[in-house]
Amino acid sequence: MKRFLDVEDARRAYHADRARNSTHRASLMVPELPGSQADVSFLNHFLLKRGYEKVACRVTAIDPEGKRIVSRLLPVDEPKVYTIPLSGMVDEAVDSYQVEFFAADNLFIPFPAVMINHRGDGFLNSVHAYNRVLNDVFEDDEINQVHQREAAIDVRCDQVGETFVVFHAGPQPVDDVLSAELSLADGAVLRTEHPLRVPKLCHRLITLSELFPGLPRPLHGGTLKIQQPQQFLFYGRMLVGQRAPEGGFSANHSYYDCASVEEYWGDDAPSARMYPYMPGYDNILRFYPIMSPGELGFALTLYDADGNVLGDEALGTVRTPEGVGLDRSVTEIVRAKNLTETDVASFCVTARPLSGNTPTRINHQLVYAAGGLESSINISLANPNVFTPEKKTGFSWGQVPLGDAFDSALGVLGVTPRPAAANFKVKLYSEAGFAAEKELEIPGSGAALLSSNDALAEAMAKNGGEAGGYLWYQISSSRPDTSAVTTLRHRTTGHAVGEHSF
Repeated sequence: MKRFLDVEDARRAYHADRARNSTHRASLMVPELPGSQADVSFLNHFLLKRGYEKVACRVTAIDPEGKRIVSRLLPVDEPKVYTIPLSGMVDEAVDSYQVEFFAADNLFIPFPAVMINHRGDGFLNSVHAYNRVLNDVFEDDEINQVHQREAAIDVRCDQVGETFVVFHAGPQPVDDVLSAELSLADGAVLRTEHPLRVPKLCHRLITLSELFPGLPRPLHGGTLKIQQPQQFLFYGRMLVGQRAPEGGFSANHSYYDCASVEEYWGDDAPSARMYPYMPGYDNILRFYPIMSPGELGFALTLYDADGNVLGDEALGTVRTPEGVGLDRSVTEIVRAKNLTETDVASFCVTARPLSGNTPTRINHQLVYAAGGLESSINISLANPNVFTPEKKTGFSWGQVPLGDAFDSALGVLGVTPRPAAANFKVKLYSEAGFAAEKELEIPGSGAALLSSNDALAEAMAKNGGEAGGYLWYQISSSRPDTSAVTTLRHRTTGHAVGEHSF
């Protein structure tokens, strides 16, 4: 883990000198998972955002022994969506794929804005790139300077689904153990070590019941923390989520357990973030005791489509490291206030330290549930101390999965509440290129919702995406804090997935 204040220093240095410590390769790893077909999708933001014309993508299929089967190179030079099927690219058994981007110009960030998709019977899982082989020893010095446990993992073991984690090995084989600690709601704490023998660049899927045999069912809630072996030249965030008995899954990525890291801003300014309210879902917030040591109070504010306050609610407190998590349904709060889901357009979560300064990282899960597996989006609150370049405007983008079996939605809004409305321009792209454009005026504390029943459906029909492809959105605004959230649910199973914008 790189300390957040060091990340901020690096951002300031980049903006002062764009040639400083340049980056020309960005990568990600994709596991081949049973019962699904894997692909990656991305918008050519290299061209659309930065004007870079000399970019190429190389995909390498890796067998179960960690050996390269074949690599293929693809030029990335058109203003469109690129979708690269991975499953079936070779006739041999594949364990994982390495996807790499190379550019003559400075990429600045070694993580590419790429979505990893796994499609199967009754589900589609999408998560942004979350782990990668590092570029050199100097990057390893920065990224792996602090070795933290992974957390932000939703605990579940019932008839609907079971928690699982995916460990990935880096460029060297792993012969070690994975240590896990599970704190249950009744105060019990379970600990275990799970042996790992994984060839280089390969993965292992491990279920909660494999880690802790004999767990009571149903089990829903608790805090799971996992210590991975430290790996040279590898950034090893985990894929974590819920897996249904028939094999469908909904997963996102893990996050640092910062409970042993005392890192704070220079004041107690609260951190906050706005989210779109998604009708038809149970909108849920989950906080785990994984922030820097201290106690935080969380509050909720509900807004209508005009940005007017509909109500406030104290959500509770979380004490780190010895406390328990906080799990609150925004939908239940809405009903308790005699509001309907059509009354609410957005909600804001605010975290305040009860004493001392505000932790630099306040991470949590934004959950949208629709009767099947829950979508659980890993996201962090924003703080006014975060560096914002002078004259910065807003530019965000991301993927919207589409298809006849799914309902998709795109919520557009700002990161934090503001008094004045702003214009947002939403452009949609397909594999054919530019698809549609929509101008939105959004109140400072409001949100706009586009769904596959209207604007997205029109763009999909126009570009032949009814078979189940991907649209990508690009949002620009005078507001520097443009943001978006997407949700998707399968109409039959209710399995849901969601993700935030880049």
